[in-house]
Amino acid sequence: MNEEEFEVTKGDIFEDLELEESDDLTVRSDLLSEINRIIDSSNLKQKDIAQLLGISPSKVSMLLNGKLSAFSTDTLMRYLRLLGCSVQIQLVKVRKPLTSTVRRGKFS
Repeated sequence: MNEEEFEVTKGDIFEDLELEESDDLTVRSDLLSEINRIIDSSNLKQKDIAQLLGISPSKVSMLLNGKLSAFSTDTLMRYLRLLGCSVQIQLVKVRKPLTSTVRRGKFS
């Protein structure tokens, strides 16, 4: 009988892959998912979405295909606003404390 091996993850694929910008990738992924949900539920054609967002249909295709590298966080938030969303940023305590001592606004 074959035993299946598995690993318990942290729940964040980018962090699990130990990517340097895992937090930014997670945020952009969440924003892109919401954009795709809105577009899917709108029943609009790609050319209509392109016109609404002020981008080319090929950029809409990149959105729908999850091309994270093509869009910054700011751009994705702007698209959400254009799609009728109110974007709010919430700050929470960091998971890990800073390892350097912070004095007078500088790390030492």
